[in-house]
Amino acid sequence: MLKRWLAAFGLIAGFLAISAHAEFREGVEYKKLASPQPVAQPGKLEVIEFFWYGCPHCMNVEPYVEDWAKKLPKDVNFRRMHVSWEGRNDIEAHARIFIALNAMGIAAKYQQAVFNAIQKEGIELRREDVLYDWVKKQGIDVEKFKTNYKAFSMNAQLGQLAQAGRDYKVDGVPTFIINGKYTTSPSMTGKEDGTVLQVVDQVLAQERGSNKPATTKPAKKK
Repeated sequence: MLKRWLAAFGLIAGFLAISAHAEFREGVEYKKLASPQPVAQPGKLEVIEFFWYGCPHCMNVEPYVEDWAKKLPKDVNFRRMHVSWEGRNDIEAHARIFIALNAMGIAAKYQQAVFNAIQKEGIELRREDVLYDWVKKQGIDVEKFKTNYKAFSMNAQLGQLAQAGRDYKVDGVPTFIINGKYTTSPSMTGKEDGTVLQVVDQVLAQERGSNKPATTKPAKKK
């Protein structure tokens, strides 16, 4: 009886091991970009997360992203980009918060706090008086935040975010861009959990093996 139980356990364990290492498929859980983009740091693999503070799907995935980001190997450069879609003033107002926090080097630290304030606590951070009060309560230097929030370069930075969204063809969030070549998202995996990051890790491993990041844009024909 014990031998039969052990044999059955072995079959189950083997099946689970195979399932755990099942490969994600290009064209299903991830796809190749039609126009590869250069990475920010040549020589490093890159992952970009496009998100929006007001997106419930982004908030659902965020805890998994934070855990994943803490364990990244040194050869991977991870960066976040808040979307800024034309005609969406509600999104632009949130993008301004990201730009200001990012300029101060604290966007990652307060990522979850901003999500919570907007989506769980219902704080209207698009109103400047409410925003500054919230910033102060977080222990952030309000004057430094205001300086960055009202910086002359703000519109240019919003334009850069908008251009990045166009370059990567981002029409929904959260979206992850891997090494300037591939895109994946929870909508492609069908799950709002850590599955999308397993896809990212698989593609990173493939890219690490090929060692061919998109460090430059294709040369134009003369």
